[in-house]
Amino acid sequence: MRCFWPAMAAMAVLLPAAAWSGDVTVRRDDWGVPHIFARTPADAAYGLGWAQAEDRLEQLLTNYRLAAGTMAEAFGPDYVEHDFQQRLVGNEEVCRRLYPSLPRELRRMSESFIAGVKAYMAAHPEQVPPWAPDPEPWMPAAFGRLIILNWPLGQAKDELDRRAEVDPGFADAGAPGSPIRLAHLPMAGPFASNEWAVRPERTADGAAILLIDPHIPWDGPFRFYEFRAHAGDFQVSGFAPLGVPLIGLGHNARLGWACTTGGPDTTDIYVEQLNPDNPLQYRYDGEWRDAQVRTVEIQVRGGEPVRREIISTHHGPVILKEGNRAYAMACPYLTEIGLVEQSYRMNFARNLQEFQDALAMCQFMEQNIMYADVEGNIYYCRTGRVPVRPSGFDFSKPVPGNTSRSEWQGLHPLSALVQVLNPPQGFMQNCNISPDTMTGSGPVRASDYPSWVFGDTPGRSNSRGRRAVELLSADDCVTQEDAVAIALDTHAEGAEAWQKALRQAAQRAWDDPSVVRVRPALAILAAWDGHMDADSEGATLYRCLREAARRHDPPVDGEAIGQGHELDGTQQQALLNSLAAAVRQLEKDFGRLRVPWGQVHRVRRGDRSWPAAGGESGGGMTLRAVGTTRDGAIYYGRSGQNWTQLVFFRRSGVESFSANPYGQSDRPDSAHYTDQAERLFSRCHLKPTWFRPGALTGHVRSEQVLTAP
Repeated sequence: MRCFWPAMAAMAVLLPAAAWSGDVTVRRDDWGVPHIFARTPADAAYGLGWAQAEDRLEQLLTNYRLAAGTMAEAFGPDYVEHDFQQRLVGNEEVCRRLYPSLPRELRRMSESFIAGVKAYMAAHPEQVPPWAPDPEPWMPAAFGRLIILNWPLGQAKDELDRRAEVDPGFADAGAPGSPIRLAHLPMAGPFASNEWAVRPERTADGAAILLIDPHIPWDGPFRFYEFRAHAGDFQVSGFAPLGVPLIGLGHNARLGWACTTGGPDTTDIYVEQLNPDNPLQYRYDGEWRDAQVRTVEIQVRGGEPVRREIISTHHGPVILKEGNRAYAMACPYLTEIGLVEQSYRMNFARNLQEFQDALAMCQFMEQNIMYADVEGNIYYCRTGRVPVRPSGFDFSKPVPGNTSRSEWQGLHPLSALVQVLNPPQGFMQNCNISPDTMTGSGPVRASDYPSWVFGDTPGRSNSRGRRAVELLSADDCVTQEDAVAIALDTHAEGAEAWQKALRQAAQRAWDDPSVVRVRPALAILAAWDGHMDADSEGATLYRCLREAARRHDPPVDGEAIGQGHELDGTQQQALLNSLAAAVRQLEKDFGRLRVPWGQVHRVRRGDRSWPAAGGESGGGMTLRAVGTTRDGAIYYGRSGQNWTQLVFFRRSGVESFSANPYGQSDRPDSAHYTDQAERLFSRCHLKPTWFRPGALTGHVRSEQVLTAP
């Protein structure tokens, strides 16, 4: 379909050639993913704005309201706290003010993207909700900023929660206050993710491999948008925050990157000493200073406007007052808009040096960034905007704000952050673990960095990190099939140890009635391969066993089992009792013992659901992560593998595979509303992205030609 307006076409004759960019072709593949072909990046952004609006208009517009802090005026008083927090961090104000300072080509992309969104809204007014904001070019930057602030605000909340441990050296606090709520998005569950990279010498075809695997909520603002773009130097494939014209995670024609939660300490809480005679003054180096005060007004649908004061010291906004103390949040992101420029430079980087130059802006939130490229490099950086802190203070807790001795002394440059280039092991992973365990051991040492730069407990790992190291270290010739299997691995940590403990417990008293009753269950678990696969009956029984073992009085010593220790008689009986309880639970819920995991553990959208492998085993998360909510006896996925991408960096070209748990579209009448849930996610498959030149041939299901002004 060619979309243009005759009157505008006639005007083009009277305008300079530069006023028109040209046609933008949007080809959608077998899965509805748009492949955008254009002459310039700005033209591609126009097509992307149109495509995002076509697939997910309401969520896109909601994201802009979330970023601007105007949710309450559209949806009522439940969003007042969210909107106030956006005013507290100045999201709209900062982005409006600093937007003109962004690079010209980036602004052109943002403006063209917004033009594409608005063109779709104008062409389809029946789809525009009555509460829709008027999209503006600063809004993509504001939404990106809203996303990254979740991490430093989370650190601020953690430090504020430790305020009882602090003696700032001045008078008692007095009555407790009410802190500002620092949970600023309607998120479902914690952030987690997997990432790993393998050097060419450990792969079957000599290609570096990168896994990009965020584990975040499947609905709402953190459900990103998949696309490909081919427009001059803008050659990308990946996933963008919905409402943004750049990939957040993915690859271009030469390199790619992944992120997982974890990183340095970027944010602090300062305890301010308030003047008893004037609570709008705070003490600093023996003198009283005036705090800054501004009033904000939040419009509320169905109610009166809410007016509140925001008080700030030179450290930052006050987020809690208790008596003569105020707790101010110092966050080096609050005055910044640079994330969007750093992302732009990462999208367009052509090699490791250019990618590192982009990272050197240090505008990303605290993250583990992992990289691979067609030259065979793999690289890791524990990035963030990290203050240089003075000695003599514990910045993991609130610190005294009444002295200049506690002031930050600048920001750490990229060179001072934890990073690894081409480790001797030939692989590395970071599945939300401490950086010194990325390869099992080395090359990172915590002692080489200040604690706030290292940002973790040395030696800390988890079920996903340990499994990733186990699989990657054992395979020195990773094939494409191997890589997919590792990315979607469903092995339950500890399965073999628990099977052994059960075997020992049963052998001790094989003819005891407590053992006789559970012999069928013992047989199921003895034959189980340890994987949480959809058709596995052992997986369901194992999950029930682990839950029953925690509830048993006394609880079964799972740590001793995991370490291979033989249980004493009392603990062995407790283990058998737990298995009996698991059997009773299954028979109560399903009327039988043999229940496939996919009947219990499912992916659901709307009124349909499908089996889902992997997930929480009762003793840790599998690499194929699925966070769930229980509804009756069924676990339904709500978070976990959100947009998995597996990328192979061959010198002949980059090839990648991907999937998400639902589908490309938010429209229930679309063929791409649940197609990936049914045909990919529930079957543990990835789809080709058809990114390489010519690869899309034979897989185009629709085509639109737009004219980008």
